Amino acid sequence: MLGSLRIHHQRTILRVGIVALAAIVSAQVFPWLSGAAAWPAASPLLSVCVTVAARSVSLVSLIGLPLLVLALVRGRWFCHHLCPTGYLLIWVGKFTRLRRRHRRPRLKRHHPLSMRRFPALGPGLCLVMLGSALAGFPLLLNLDPLVQFNGFFSVWRGTDWRWVDGLPALSLIMLGLITTIWPHLWCERICPLGALQALLGIAGKACRHVIGRKPATQPAMDAVPVCPSYLSAPAGRGVAGRRMFLALAFGAGLGWVLKRMGTFCLGPDGPIRPPGAVAEPVLWGLCSRCGSCMRACPEGIIIPDLGTGGPGSWLTPRLDFSQRYCNEWCQLCTGVCPTGAIRRLSLEAKRALSIGTARVDRTRCLAWNEAQYCMVCHEFCSYQAVRIVEHNGVNCPEVDEALCRGCGACQSHCPAEPVRAIVVHTHEQAYAPCKRD
Repeated sequence: MLGSLRIHHQRTILRVGIVALAAIVSAQVFPWLSGAAAWPAASPLLSVCVTVAARSVSLVSLIGLPLLVLALVRGRWFCHHLCPTGYLLIWVGKFTRLRRRHRRPRLKRHHPLSMRRFPALGPGLCLVMLGSALAGFPLLLNLDPLVQFNGFFSVWRGTDWRWVDGLPALSLIMLGLITTIWPHLWCERICPLGALQALLGIAGKACRHVIGRKPATQPAMDAVPVCPSYLSAPAGRGVAGRRMFLALAFGAGLGWVLKRMGTFCLGPDGPIRPPGAVAEPVLWGLCSRCGSCMRACPEGIIIPDLGTGGPGSWLTPRLDFSQRYCNEWCQLCTGVCPTGAIRRLSLEAKRALSIGTARVDRTRCLAWNEAQYCMVCHEFCSYQAVRIVEHNGVNCPEVDEALCRGCGACQSHCPAEPVRAIVVHTHEQAYAPCKRD
């Protein structure tokens, strides 16, 4: 009795320690900000999808290799012992059950709100994600539980906090609300990471059985409750194989269609992306919406996009130059992305990269329109991209596009109100015109 109690306490301490460590890493408390990419990148689902979509293996994607091998050997061991999202949801479910214990009886199996009536969606979601990655446009990466955990703890930053900054935290909050109604629903029926580990565990058992290392005394499927019931019976394995193929094909087709739609429907003036961001619409699929780049930015100018860049750009990072600008001596956001949606750049490469072009609206400029002396944009430009042009006896600003890097220093300091007279725009040549009927 004492031995089992001691083991229980040790497991509890281990799980609490994992949650605390993951929260500290996600919140980027340590000076080594690149460590923030390690936690979501440890997910084998995220690593596999990103590697397949990019058709290459990066150092960040190799972080998920240990859990991938562990799943082949032990199935869902990580979910049951180390997953911080699952452990938080367990405590939410326990708290909910304590409140309901004296209020209403437990739901019966055939009750409309019973969790057992929900189909196991995890394997299908996992295969759709893998299929879309095959098409080069991975979908639903934000459903990964490690990404959701990272998104919740990475949005709390010291700069001026706005409601839009908290959007990446909504995934974990919604999971908590769902758990209050249906405990264990996410972990047992929906989680795609748990489904991937279950499928890998099945594949590992089958391989060990074939090579004779571990004879199977019972059907290997019985130990994996996350899989649909039709997978557990030998007669249903053919049906399961067809459904798995259809899920992969559906994901690949959907990813291809969305990628093509994004290519033809990008507007001529989309949002400004952080330095090192991949081209759109690849960014839409490759970004996991984890919020790491937003937390890393010391100026607080990286905010979630609310669809201004297109139908698939929801919650992807964009730059807001309304109050601050992208400092030329900072490249912190380029080192915390777990999926490669924002490439790693050296400081020299970042300073040589142009993310946009500033343009002067002469109808709003105090110098061009009202003949007032105002060269604030010229004073704050670190790249000497704002030239001085004399007009009506007053010095007026003009942008040299060859030197402009789109840092937003001119826009954030422009005194014109309510609309700035100099605004950074995206490069028009990077976007295709939107085809309309």
